[in-house]
Amino acid sequence: MKKIINKITKRPLWILYIYFVSVVISSLLFSYFEQKPLLDSIYWSFITALTIGYGDLSPATVEGRLVGIIFSHFWIFLLIPMIIANLINNIIEDKNEFTDAEQVWQRETLERLSKKLEIEILPYPKKR
Repeated sequence: MKKIINKITKRPLWILYIYFVSVVISSLLFSYFEQKPLLDSIYWSFITALTIGYGDLSPATVEGRLVGIIFSHFWIFLLIPMIIANLINNIIEDKNEFTDAEQVWQRETLERLSKKLEIEILPYPKKR
């Protein structure tokens, strides 16, 4: 599960896709259970997903309330953290980090230089 969430948080389009699919599903379910027009249900889903909740539309049936509870928790505890994780990944990512190819090149160059200069390369100190 952790690997899946890591992959998704690194792809903002996936997060957007999951968001819109969840809004469509919750809208359809809300419309069905509450007997509301689809446009009103879409409005309710967006307002609920954004945690605004004006209160002008609220579920009256048990099924409608269950849809609200499930999708509210999904958006708050899964989708919003994914968005935050994506932002943090982009902010924290070290743009100056050496790639594996660059590290290999540096090591090989250092070894060639040490042979030409006839000096010994000290081993990298181990972490304590």
